[in-house]
Amino acid sequence: MPAAILCTASILILSISDISSLPKLQISYEDKLYHFIAYFVLNSIWLLALLQKGGDQLKKHLLISLGIIAFGIIIEIIQESVTDYRVFDIFDILANSIAVGVSFFCFMLVKKSFLKI
Repeated sequence: MPAAILCTASILILSISDISSLPKLQISYEDKLYHFIAYFVLNSIWLLALLQKGGDQLKKHLLISLGIIAFGIIIEIIQESVTDYRVFDIFDILANSIAVGVSFFCFMLVKKSFLKI
């Protein structure tokens, strides 16, 4: 669970920091790619951190993933209301949510096929 907490804190800090001076990849939709990767990893880490053997955990996994989506929405609101160098972007929320969905389905496939849980 420490990895999940560290990942969450890192995303929060990066999300409210001025990152305009960081190097760019010079690709289209670079920002959305970063969002996708960050939220895919974040959701995957939380799902693994809270994985337990036995029983039907689908509801718990769904709640974790919905919580990660809510976290992303809250961060977007904070960016708009607390900083003057970050803005609310509905497409960031979309990228985050798609990443969480893909992570969730990948996790369910891996869990069923490889983890045998």
